[in-house]
Amino acid sequence: MTHAPKLTDPSDLDGLRLALAALDPDQRLSPLGIARIEISATAHLQVLPAVKEALATIGKTAPSAVMILTDTTPILRAGERLSVLVERQIEVEFSTRTICLDDGHEKLHADEMVLAMAAEAVKGADAIVTIGSGTMTDVGKIAAERNGGLPHVAVQTAASVDGFTDNVSVILRNGVKRTVPSRWPTIVLADVVTIGGAPREMNTAGFGEAISLFTAPADWYLSFLLGLDSTFHPASLAMLQAAAAEPPHWSAGIAMGDAFATCELTRLLALRGIVSGVSGTTACLSGVEHVISHMLDLHHAARHEAIGLHGAQVGVASLVASKLWREAIETDLIRPERLEKSDLAAIEARIAKAFGHLGDPIVQECQRDAQAKHMKVASNWDKFENLAAQWKDHAASFDKLVAPAETLRAALRDSGGPATFQSLEPSISPQLLHWAVANCFLMRSRFNLVDLLDMLGLWTDDRIAWAVADVLEDVTQ
Repeated sequence: MTHAPKLTDPSDLDGLRLALAALDPDQRLSPLGIARIEISATAHLQVLPAVKEALATIGKTAPSAVMILTDTTPILRAGERLSVLVERQIEVEFSTRTICLDDGHEKLHADEMVLAMAAEAVKGADAIVTIGSGTMTDVGKIAAERNGGLPHVAVQTAASVDGFTDNVSVILRNGVKRTVPSRWPTIVLADVVTIGGAPREMNTAGFGEAISLFTAPADWYLSFLLGLDSTFHPASLAMLQAAAAEPPHWSAGIAMGDAFATCELTRLLALRGIVSGVSGTTACLSGVEHVISHMLDLHHAARHEAIGLHGAQVGVASLVASKLWREAIETDLIRPERLEKSDLAAIEARIAKAFGHLGDPIVQECQRDAQAKHMKVASNWDKFENLAAQWKDHAASFDKLVAPAETLRAALRDSGGPATFQSLEPSISPQLLHWAVANCFLMRSRFNLVDLLDMLGLWTDDRIAWAVADVLEDVTQ
């Protein structure tokens, strides 16, 4: 008896490909370019066979040169440095060299200097192995791409982000976080013992990233309905809805490094990465909650201050996104008589006022994105009018995509992660939070619910204060 392929098992890539093929007869989705994902307690022992398998994908056999990329963060597995365990395996059959990337920051920044450094370091290699969390993997994906698409084995050491299993990289450009094309890693090895032993805040941040699954797809679907995003695909949405079929009841084990919870979190993040990769966009999993986090990063980077963990920020910001979305779904807030076209000159002036203290390059970057978004909106204005007039008909679809903030808040607390902005590291002041939420729709070309609220004249100080009230202090304590 054969079983239907599952949409929720990232370690069964053949099954996922079959399921996606059935849901995508027109072959609009991008091919899933990862050869294998190993999520287990022994994945760290699979590096040598993984390198061989990765080299075989390009018809390469020994003798070969393998470069190992890591950073200055000490990563231990059962008390032993993981980079030593990895190098010891590979050097048995390959010429091996370990390169430690150091840009002088406590945590590596994926800016152009580091990307150039990594690309230069792996020149002449036949394959690369990266050891580390999301930033290290993103750097490795770009280094591999800039050297002709080198085979890349990513050794995942924390369940902190979903970028281990996609074909893009999050980088800093002119101080602004941007998602750029890179390439799929060839093989991902996720050792749940190493991941479970990672600093608690890394995995709780990963859980924060994961729960945006319960808010972000709504922004993607909204943008599609308005004619602004052609990447939307029912197959991708089906995968996301299957993954979000019920709240993550296993979240309480994350902070303790529980093996089952660690495995479930790693699988969920891997699946998220795959969905964005085959969809050709991160927009399917990056809505209001992500852009709020990006705003905080933008502020801290421009002022040369410590940048907080992305996923932790996203988790708390998901509570804001959920609250705004549930209000839009459950009330008659969105009405056609309120809808007005944005004035580009006024938007550009607002950007200059909001971001001027961070420098002209940031202002100009955000204004370019605003111009691109404004042109798209103008050419699809009839869809805006139709959506506002038929909002009640669409609300039922959005209702299935957004979990209540109370559900997400309980899961965050159970995971041991922060559920307020003050409890983040670094702590976010009420003033900075208001700035980030108020101006979040001004920093990128993607359209989300806040853009629509602004066009409806509803993005006011009072609504912003209401939206963030529950994440400024723990009202249940």
